[in-house]
Amino acid sequence: MSRYLVGESVAAFAGSRSFSWPAFFKRVSDTPRIWLRRRRERQELLLYLAADHRAAKDIGIDRSNAREWTERPFWQP
Repeated sequence: MSRYLVGESVAAFAGSRSFSWPAFFKRVSDTPRIWLRRRRERQELLLYLAADHRAAKDIGIDRSNAREWTERPFWQP
């Protein structure tokens, strides 16, 4: 692979990011909240779909897609 991307060096892109401890800690602290929110949203989806057999069609998905979505691990978007 070429070390140039559209006429510019790839090294220029790698060197342009700077590390920030506050940004790192914010990202680390936000991750569990994001995971919990996903888990809660997927549980709500499952309850919504269990409440009415036509609910999946109302939101434009079929039952197999809904089941697949709700069974995903919380860390997967």
